[in-house]
Amino acid sequence: MRLSRLIFILTIFTTWSASASYDLPKNLSSGDRVRALEILGFGSASKILDNPYPLGGYSGIEVGIASEYIPTEDLATLGSETTDTGEINYLTLTFGKGLYYNVDTHVYFTPALGDGIQTFGGQVRWGFYEAPFFPLTLTAMISGGGANFSNLINVKTLGADLIASVAMNNVAIYFGGGRVRAIGTFIGGTDGITDDQNTVEEDIVENHTVFGINVDIAKFFLALQIDRYADSVYSGKLGYRF
Repeated sequence: MRLSRLIFILTIFTTWSASASYDLPKNLSSGDRVRALEILGFGSASKILDNPYPLGGYSGIEVGIASEYIPTEDLATLGSETTDTGEINYLTLTFGKGLYYNVDTHVYFTPALGDGIQTFGGQVRWGFYEAPFFPLTLTAMISGGGANFSNLINVKTLGADLIASVAMNNVAIYFGGGRVRAIGTFIGGTDGITDDQNTVEEDIVENHTVFGINVDIAKFFLALQIDRYADSVYSGKLGYRF
């Protein structure tokens, strides 16, 4: 019964998300490529999207589906420009497992839906502090991932963050920040997107801040999050812990 309820709720959540239909601008100069990497690279980086409090022990398991949004207003003005002025919206499936000593692992990937975006990656979290007289926990997180945009831009991201969370009844608020590195390969050639038709790589590092809220409903949860890099990135997730 619980599994069927989860499938039903996740199906409804999925229908809220638009498919990731978009056009990438071409004739990107060096400055254009760096800006595109800021938008797409950081925008597709790994996200927390749940209560950072550790899953706990060998029995802690989490599954969920996330809807992520990358703004494209500035992307549309780069290079030869496009008419896309909204956002890229795509889904990721997530799985988490509690290990030991408050250490969790999480993985995510985008299902192959033919929408031109594939993402994948993972996180390791360590809940290293819990206040004795206040519902405050501190979590250290390292993450890594990759993304492919229409086989024209390939991105790798690496990040490290420190997260504080405060839990009150069934609601947890979390916030923090760190540093994220994005490495992007831009495909050249006659069908590529670089201005000189050479395949080139760009590498950037930026500070990262995050704010999110997680609401527990029995063993289900709904998380909403804002990540701030050069741009603000919004995402939401519906999941189940057991």
